[in-house]
Amino acid sequence: MDKLFYFQKAAEIPCSCGQTHHILTQKTMVDHSLIEQIPSVLDQLHLGKTCLIVFDENTYQAAGQKVETILNQEKYETIPLLLHHNSPTQYLEPDEATRYQVGAGLRYQPDFIIAVGSGVINDLVKFTAHRSRIPYVVVGTAASMDGYPSPGAPMLVNGYKITFEASPPTAIFLDLDVLTKAPLDLLQSGFSDLIGKTTANSDWILRNQLQEEYICHYSWDLVKEALQILLESADQIPQRKSEAVQALSIALLNSGFSMALVGDSRPASGAEHLVAHYLEMMSLSRGEKTSLHGLRVGAATLVIHKMYQRFLEEIDSIDWAKITSPHPVRVNKKILQEKFGFLYPSVEKEAIHKLTAPIVLTDSYKKPGFSNRLRKMISDKLFAIPDVEQALKRSNTPSTFEELGFPKSLVKDSFLFSRFVRSRITILDILDEADLLEEYVEEFL
Repeated sequence: MDKLFYFQKAAEIPCSCGQTHHILTQKTMVDHSLIEQIPSVLDQLHLGKTCLIVFDENTYQAAGQKVETILNQEKYETIPLLLHHNSPTQYLEPDEATRYQVGAGLRYQPDFIIAVGSGVINDLVKFTAHRSRIPYVVVGTAASMDGYPSPGAPMLVNGYKITFEASPPTAIFLDLDVLTKAPLDLLQSGFSDLIGKTTANSDWILRNQLQEEYICHYSWDLVKEALQILLESADQIPQRKSEAVQALSIALLNSGFSMALVGDSRPASGAEHLVAHYLEMMSLSRGEKTSLHGLRVGAATLVIHKMYQRFLEEIDSIDWAKITSPHPVRVNKKILQEKFGFLYPSVEKEAIHKLTAPIVLTDSYKKPGFSNRLRKMISDKLFAIPDVEQALKRSNTPSTFEELGFPKSLVKDSFLFSRFVRSRITILDILDEADLLEEYVEEFL
């Protein structure tokens, strides 16, 4: 496989996992001077001639103004939509107010929508386009996350982060002339988000081996290639070298395509993302700064990576029978109500299930050689990035929550309670049920 391989067009892939995967995005382009090519590609896709162009102040300057001008020159009818936000943080959030703004643009009855931006703007437009059954394309402005081609759109609903099913874009344009000018912290965010794939896929292996959850190894091959690209170019990211930004962009695309292959976030999101989501939600609820998503993921990955390393060393002494049987637990409903505050009703269903029902495991852990097999399979994923801290330092990316401005008490809570945000089990659930989580958290924080 070419190290810069990515799906440049829609594809159907019969896979050894037993499924036939589908890449629905019809055109994906990563190159210089791409914005000039957008009208001719749109003509080929036959999306229509009236488009709603969504951007904020920053992405308008980065690419939106140029996209609008070029489309007008080519006889497209453009409807510009500038997003505003009243968030207490410096970032646009995918909340009710911004969703309303995008939805309001539909009154102009566009044939399709163009998202000009990265994470939040892409997600907002993806969410709206899916529900209105209008196609959309995205003009990326930063290699800051892997969600461009993914089938999900994370949204804030009453302050709680929920990922909704949504159709991927019809086309993705990543113009390197734009991406290389993006703020450095956005590139670092994309870099550290990718590092999180090591622990996310370790969690997937954990569920596959303990619960026989479906797994696709081809999706990991895409991510593993992405991680190798990442390590090769880490030193050049702070200089915004074109080759490094291109490699980072394609690595992120491949991670996004891995989600598109299996239809959800399993190849890209594990315990490290739960911690990042918890920190974001609790900070927003307090009117405090959140930092960029990928930077939170990177700092969480460093801790989870260390937890996994100790777990692999101690795996022979794990009391699996205790994990699967009812036993007194550290957490109760009252504690969760206190920790989640007004967000508790949003997590209550998942939380009560995890509080009252033991983790269901197959008998695989009773079979000879189980520990060695699990250790080997997780190590393959975990050590695709052997030294997370060094990788982050090479790109000058923040590696601690202290650098990101989070108080120690909130960070500790994020590792102890974020597992109640989603139903999937992760290393945090296994450690908690084995009465080891607090000990691990104390050691690695």
